[in-house]
Amino acid sequence: MEIVPLDRSEYDAAARIFADAFIDDPGWVAVGPDRRRLRHSILRRYHRTALDVIHRYGRPIYGAFADDGRLAGVAATFAAGLYPPPAWTTAYFVPGFLLAGPAPIVRGLRFSTIQERGHPKYEHVYLWFLAVDPARQRSGIGRALLARVYEEAAAPVYLDTANPANVPYYAGNEFEEIGTAHGPRGATMWFMVRTHPAEPGASRL
Repeated sequence: MEIVPLDRSEYDAAARIFADAFIDDPGWVAVGPDRRRLRHSILRRYHRTALDVIHRYGRPIYGAFADDGRLAGVAATFAAGLYPPPAWTTAYFVPGFLLAGPAPIVRGLRFSTIQERGHPKYEHVYLWFLAVDPARQRSGIGRALLARVYEEAAAPVYLDTANPANVPYYAGNEFEEIGTAHGPRGATMWFMVRTHPAEPGASRL
């Protein structure tokens, strides 16, 4: 397996991986349309747009390539000091959510507000998305991507998740929970951070 900065030509494939991986994610089930096929389409479009925003205002975006040369996982980040992107970039996401319908739009805006409030006040690396092709999960790809993010990070690494199964996974990768918030339709958002070991006075789990 090889982990390298992802070329823009691979963003379509990355968006498919995100959609496949997050189709049954509790946060997206709570926010997105109830019809699974439509939710997948919205997910794919949303993440393709997000990758363009991250490419312009954030990065690095890492891709994990399997031995057969196919993209198997993606970690999309904003390096320390680069988040958030300009507020007007939210307009890029409007066409995709219009296809989802009015209720998902309202729920999505609510969840987005919750996410923004969860960020630490100090400088941090934001791991916005981490996903592995479902067919290749539980093979160490996610951990390898996290290790690459840590290696390059110049500040604590922060993430949020609405999947309770992810909380112990990230805890096992040295993240600690710093808060929670309730979202639409019974969803919960967890906020987690991995303190950078090089930071003076840093503590680790």
